[in-house]
Amino acid sequence: MMTHYPTQDRSFTLTRILAASRHAVFTAWTDPEHLAWFYNPDMPTPTTPIEVDLRVGGTWKQQMIVNDDLSYPTGGIYLEIVPDERLVFRWGAVGGWPELHGENEREAPVVTVQLNDLGTETELVLTVQFSEHLDIEEVQKLMLGGTQEGWGATIDRVKDSTAMTTVTNGRMAGPQIYVFFPGTAREALNFYADVFGGELSLYTYEDFGRSDGPPKAVAHGVLNGVVALAGSDAAEGQTTVRLEGIMLSLLGTAEPTVLHKWFDKLSVDGSVLDPLSPKPWGASDGQVIDRHGLHWLVGYEPAT
Repeated sequence: MMTHYPTQDRSFTLTRILAASRHAVFTAWTDPEHLAWFYNPDMPTPTTPIEVDLRVGGTWKQQMIVNDDLSYPTGGIYLEIVPDERLVFRWGAVGGWPELHGENEREAPVVTVQLNDLGTETELVLTVQFSEHLDIEEVQKLMLGGTQEGWGATIDRVKDSTAMTTVTNGRMAGPQIYVFFPGTAREALNFYADVFGGELSLYTYEDFGRSDGPPKAVAHGVLNGVVALAGSDAAEGQTTVRLEGIMLSLLGTAEPTVLHKWFDKLSVDGSVLDPLSPKPWGASDGQVIDRHGLHWLVGYEPAT
């Protein structure tokens, strides 16, 4: 059935409720490893890698296969980024659809993805705003041509992103710690990257076009690897990290030799509360508060 729109309507809004945290949903929209949900599920997965440059002015680009005869790049240019809360981008790609080359950029729609916290769920509110540079007849043609229906079908697939499924790469997914550091996020996240290895991505307040923190301070940082964590320099009004009554457990997450190595590195300029050593109950474990205030429990069961 054809959808009818008011004559002067230049936008539409879609809402979905997702059984996931805002962080997981934001990751689904911004991490290339978790963006495969955006592809057309009825066609083969493109071999062209997904590209994401997550900063204001940066681009997201991935190939869309519509049918056997039609494929093109799409994505967007980021206009606003508030981690785990809001994403605004000019929809399209250079050489793709919508076309973003030259003067075409000002005619491209602007998409806003707003994530609202509902406790154990997230409300995703997606708004597509068509340019004032387009004639209203052209806007109506785009709407009646299936743009709203297409976006509706697309965001129905967000729930299938590997950022929100219960099993990721054969392992149970768990909550990821996100730490607000007192201006030391760059140093701290590089420290954890040195301890655990993995790939570290850092974005500044300037990158995200934010003014609630120093331009060169870290607005969002993510360490992906065997041990994953994220954090930022605290914005105005945010409380910095202080762990009491909680430990971050690394029990059994690696071979004993690796766990001892991690423990030793975490201990440098930190405070060892309990050395990593055999315990009366048969396992080996230890506790350390590292130089940035995180309390770790590291250990393993005896070899059988």
